[in-house]
This record gives sequence, structure tokens and C-alpha cells, in this order.
Amino acid sequence: MVVKDLLILGSNSPEMELLRTRLVRMGYRALPAKEPHQAQSVLRVAGTRIGAVIVPSELPAVNLRIALDAMRNMVPGGELAFIGAGRDPGLARRNKLREAGISFAAFDPIDPHTLRFQVNRATADAKVQTARRRRTLRAPVDWTVAIRGGAREKRGRLYTVSASGAYVAIDQPSMLRAAVTLDLTLPGDRRLTVEGRVAMTNVPGNMQRKNLPFGMGVQFDQVTEAASVALLVYAEDRLRALAI
Repeated sequence: MVVKDLLILGSNSPEMELLRTRLVRMGYRALPAKEPHQAQSVLRVAGTRIGAVIVPSELPAVNLRIALDAMRNMVPGGELAFIGAGRDPGLARRNKLREAGISFAAFDPIDPHTLRFQVNRATADAKVQTARRRRTLRAPVDWTVAIRGGAREKRGRLYTVSASGAYVAIDQPSMLRAAVTLDLTLPGDRRLTVEGRVAMTNVPGNMQRKNLPFGMGVQFDQVTEAASVALLVYAEDRLRALAI
């Protein structure tokens, strides 16, 4: 999978420079632009390599919609996503950002898993996004999880979770098709135990998926109705909060 580049608007501000540093450490290539006209120059050169533009919530612009449309028109097919970042601007400003064509939120404070998740959503092509919408809703998390396989137990951190599976960030994932049990705690201190099998792994090497942390995807085998509903409700609420 090709990981597209990011364009960081307002890169001269400390907040956006810190965000750019975080993204680079996560493996993304983030190109800086101080203001919209400079961003257009970058897009003119970079073209389709840019998958998303990160826009600070307090970017000074006479007409933000026109400025973003000008960038979008420079990309073949107009497939350019925009992510709002920086300080949470509040409801009124969020509405203005949405009206300007910004669809994804990455406002502070934001944990690494949620930041990665939002960038991946924004840079995914239309076909991938449609396929994801057809599956069970999944949402980003940053929870400690205990993984049990046989008599062995190890700990990782959940990257995403849904009613049908989860992705666990861990340096030494279990083997493909291995049976595992996950012990996790939802917000509100609700504890769940789910059983499943390892459906995919992401480890260093030629087949590494660079847009994901090292770890493993787990497909749930046995989930109680109550647990399934709790996970679905969590995913819905989380995704709602991550929309502009």
C-alpha cells in the first residue's frame, strides 16, 4: 500500500511544527507550507503524491473555502482531503471549517493512534473508504489490552476496535490463525473479554504496512450480544467526535 504525503498548512506556528514532527516520527512524509499560496506551489510540484492537507483551526484566510477549493482543483480528480488540526475551535468555528470542505478532525489533545487513524482515513482512496463503510464500524483507541494465548499472557495497546475485531499494536504479535483472548476495558470501567483468531500481522520486512503500527489484527470468534452492542456504540460515538 502506498502511503501518500501530507501537506501541513501554517507550518510556521509552534503547534503545527510539533504536529509535523510527530507525523514524521510515525513514518509519514509531511511537507510544510506557511500559507495557502505556498501550498499551491507545493501541490503544483507534488501533484497526486499529496493525500491530505492539514489545516490549522485558526488559519488566517479571507475566504477559507475559496483557498481550499483552489488547492483541490490542482489535484487531478479533485481527490484531496482536508484535516482540521491544532486547538479545538469550538462548535461555531467547527461549522465554518466543515462549510469550507474540511471533513476530518485531529484537534489537540490527540493520542498517536487517533492521529494515525485520522490521517489514514483522510488519505485512503474513495474505493477503500466505501469498502470500509460497508463493514462494521471501527474506531481508534489507545487502551492497554491483555492478550492470552494458551498459558502465555502479554500486553499491547489497542489501535482500533469494532464489534467484530480489533487491531493490537504490539512488537511481537502472535502467529497467524493463533487463538487469542483479549481482556479490555471500555470507558466507564466496563470490562470485556473476547475470543478470536489472528487474521493478519504487521512486522518489519518487505510486506510491512507502513501506515499501521507493528502488531496484529484479531477477528473475534465469540462475542456476547451485550459486548457487541457496547463496542458498536463506542465506535459510533468515537467516530462522531472525530468528524468536523
